[in-house]
Amino acid sequence: MSILEVRPHLNLVGLEQKLEGLDRFISSWVFNGEPKFLVDVGPKASAHYLIDALGELGVNRLDFIFLTHIHIDHAGGTGSIIKHFPEARVICHPAGVSHLIRPEKLWEGSKKVLGEVALQYGEIDPVPAGNLLSSDGFKTEGFELIKTPGHAVHHLSLVYDRYLFAGEAGGVFRNLGNQLYLRPSTPPRFILEEAVASVDRLLELKDKEICYAHFGIHPDSQEMLRRYREQIYLWRDVIAGQMKFPGGQDIIDRCITALLKEDPLFRSLTDMSEEERKRELYFLANNIRGYLGYLASSQK
Repeated sequence: MSILEVRPHLNLVGLEQKLEGLDRFISSWVFNGEPKFLVDVGPKASAHYLIDALGELGVNRLDFIFLTHIHIDHAGGTGSIIKHFPEARVICHPAGVSHLIRPEKLWEGSKKVLGEVALQYGEIDPVPAGNLLSSDGFKTEGFELIKTPGHAVHHLSLVYDRYLFAGEAGGVFRNLGNQLYLRPSTPPRFILEEAVASVDRLLELKDKEICYAHFGIHPDSQEMLRRYREQIYLWRDVIAGQMKFPGGQDIIDRCITALLKEDPLFRSLTDMSEEERKRELYFLANNIRGYLGYLASSQK
């Protein structure tokens, strides 16, 4: 567990996992002002780290827990957190409410897609219905929730004060010190038009500091969202080009090689640690499959 004081009252908690390479990847944003809230909680396996971090930060109550989406690495620990903060209201996309109350299908789907990774994240505990509130019914001054279904149909982004909590609507981000890393987060079923429309909704906002679920903050949301929008189209074009040459090297590997050559933001992958690169390559395969599925369906 690491606690980074990013801004006054705003902390980023890095949630360690049993799997290698997930350092500074899964996180929870903690706003320790008034009101007090979390954005995403990580999986069940690291819920105790988040509870310990909240204790270190002096947080003894929570007003809200916002879930950008209900994937296991963002929402799987919600039931565990609620046991310690039963007063908190959990805000999520309306399509996610029933899955959090009865998470059996969500858990089975997570195991099917992630396999051993899901088992390491931990089985999803149910969230009491009385704690849950659909984003459609959430009306609290100072907060704005925006449906951004580019990464998942149940994805939300949150605006509060000068911050945009974008989840994965703006991709996966890392500040490597002397350069930035950015890649699309486009698992199947990926629909490019929805991803771009989600980014465009966020670009309609005034400039904010953009807070990424994976991982960190950048002071200029407009700049990063424009760069991400361009990247979405660049990856489409590069991957479509690789689809014209069947056979030979596996198409996933060929796409990665071509993207490293064509995309300077993605090229920073080579400056990560070996463990981080392995993690990225694991998720990259699924993201490229999202593009391949989209492009194949577009050609029919």
